[in-house]
Amino acid sequence: MEIFIPKEVKFLIDMIYQNGYEAFMVGGCVRDSILNLIPSDYDITTNAKPKEIMNIFKDYKIIDTGIKHGTVSIILNNNIYEITTYRIEGEYENNRRPKFVEFTSNIEEDLRRRDFTVNAIAYNERLGIVDKFNGLEDLQKRIIKTVGNADERFKEDALRMIRAIRFSSKLNFTIDENTLNSIYKNSYIIKNISIERINDEITKTLISDNPQNIILLYKTNIFKNLGMYCNLNEYHYKTLEKNISMLKNCDNDLLDRLIMLDYLVSNEILKCINKDEKYKYYCENIKKLNIINNLRYPNKVISYCNDIIEYMIKDIEKIDNIILKKYLNNIGYEKLNKVFKLKLIYNEFLNNKNKIEFLKQCINKLNEIESSKECYKIIDLDIDGKIIKDLGYKGKEIGEKLSFLLDEVIKNPSLNKKDILINLLKL
Repeated sequence: MEIFIPKEVKFLIDMIYQNGYEAFMVGGCVRDSILNLIPSDYDITTNAKPKEIMNIFKDYKIIDTGIKHGTVSIILNNNIYEITTYRIEGEYENNRRPKFVEFTSNIEEDLRRRDFTVNAIAYNERLGIVDKFNGLEDLQKRIIKTVGNADERFKEDALRMIRAIRFSSKLNFTIDENTLNSIYKNSYIIKNISIERINDEITKTLISDNPQNIILLYKTNIFKNLGMYCNLNEYHYKTLEKNISMLKNCDNDLLDRLIMLDYLVSNEILKCINKDEKYKYYCENIKKLNIINNLRYPNKVISYCNDIIEYMIKDIEKIDNIILKKYLNNIGYEKLNKVFKLKLIYNEFLNNKNKIEFLKQCINKLNEIESSKECYKIIDLDIDGKIIKDLGYKGKEIGEKLSFLLDEVIKNPSLNKKDILINLLKL
């Protein structure tokens, strides 16, 4: 089997061979090349030690920040290429990192330490494919399987459990049964991994072509062990498992998919709650358990997403221009438009024809209000706080009077004239 090697990578491998060592492309770049995907980067592995690599490429720009772990980065044509010495990893601590690494001259020993068989394939033009753990076979079968014992691989680095799910989403592969069972069995150790690392893997899963595979984080109790537990009965879980496919119908946008995922889970829990109590129950009991509030996204992102989810939870089956403008005043055009668009995706997936038509009307009304610049915010009033103050009002009274006037103008837009507003205050 021949695999295309970019000229810069070929140059690096050739240079290493010319100096008496061997080198291979390894990992994701080999996997993606075999699958006819475009690799995002190229990693090189070699039996040359870091100092030897630095000597070979002494005339090139070098980054040696990873030298402790055997990695030297070479910059060619503004691209960074990591060259790592074959290594054996010592005992892992806290399910996160090895206590030490030891260099080896044997590529098989290096491949043995890797996470999944499909990532444990090496290649160069001289020796061809090096596949000691049946990675090619697993690529053909389209399965994600650990190298060796799954329990051992996950106890070495617990993040690999989420990475397995992420790769299944990225590649549209199935996770090997023993590997999946091991994730369920060892899910409790995910608590030893930093939220930042977990966030990165979940983000990549959500913006993949198969975001619905995120359901496996519920199925294997990963989310439960991260404090994002939804106690669904079997019926509601099966409904969630079916409906989660609508994540693919959202734009490939992280926030849209995060919002939709948390809405779907919340909605299943709320099916057991009285209609009039849903919003209150969500705010008091569910909101704190959702993904957005537990993965340390920036506060601005958390606030943005929570505003939208809360309004998706609200009963908006009966809405008129007055309610619409009040919602606009509360969360603004962009967020409210997102509420309706995501609810539309939800109802289109479920083929709720009446709700689909209603939501389209809401979007049209929303756009009409925005394009005609109708008043729905205090700043849109033909009067301001200074004028209110000049009329003799003080402190909190000023804000209260402005809110009163806004309510009146929302009910009757023709009232939004300075003289009329002043007269309203005198009534």
